[in-house]
Amino acid sequence: MEVILLPKFEELAREFEFLAQLVEMIGDNPFKARAYRFAAAKMRERGGEDVTEDAISRLSKEKGVGKAIVEKSRQFLHTGRIEKIEELKSQIPLPLFYLAKKPSIPGRELHRLYCDLKELPPGEIVAVLKEQATELGLENDFFALLEEKISSSN
Repeated sequence: MEVILLPKFEELAREFEFLAQLVEMIGDNPFKARAYRFAAAKMRERGGEDVTEDAISRLSKEKGVGKAIVEKSRQFLHTGRIEKIEELKSQIPLPLFYLAKKPSIPGRELHRLYCDLKELPPGEIVAVLKEQATELGLENDFFALLEEKISSSN
């Protein structure tokens, strides 16, 4: 008998936080980022609960959780991914995409870095990030991950 492990709301909340960071990075509608963060907070209230169709249906009844959040939650349940994140990954240079996974970096700072660096090749972006590592709170393990991701994408 095959055991299927369902994702937990905590995992889904992390994905919505990441999506909010990406949306802020590219300068998209700030209300979207706020909605994604609100949804993440509601999901964190459910913490270790499994993400199921029924659980998503209950989440949809929460004031402030709209159709787009529900649709993205269902995508995550069925595929393990949110299409909007995949779409943004194709638009954002890889080093900046992974930088957005750092919740400690404010959206405004991500947006500034995106505007300043988006036209540079990945290696140059990494060099600039290394120069600003202390201010951004980035450690060597982050850069090792970046270099691994960049080399595997070539």
